[in-house]
Amino acid sequence: MIVAPNPGDRLRVVRCEGGELIRSTDEDGYREFAAVQLQALQRPAYLLCGDWHLAQDLVSTTLVKMYGAWSRLGAEVDRHAYARRVLVNSYISQRRRHWWRGEISTGE
Repeated sequence: MIVAPNPGDRLRVVRCEGGELIRSTDEDGYREFAAVQLQALQRPAYLLCGDWHLAQDLVSTTLVKMYGAWSRLGAEVDRHAYARRVLVNSYISQRRRHWWRGEISTGE
């Protein structure tokens, strides 16, 4: 059972990646965080990708993954550093995926 913090408040519950629940108060905190990080992650993403469009895709992927992990992050976690780590891990994962798909086997 989910109880609103104050008796008159309504608490909206949203299902996110992995089937976990995130409260609306957490979602508001995430939205504020994402608005700040959207610009802050653009430059490192561009430095990794070398292309602004790919960098924007990488930042979007990072923010989606952060949304999925938001409810698990405690107050002691530096969320800005965590977002940068997710950005780098996502970039490495995408590079590995493209490398694997880029192999062409010949019939020889």
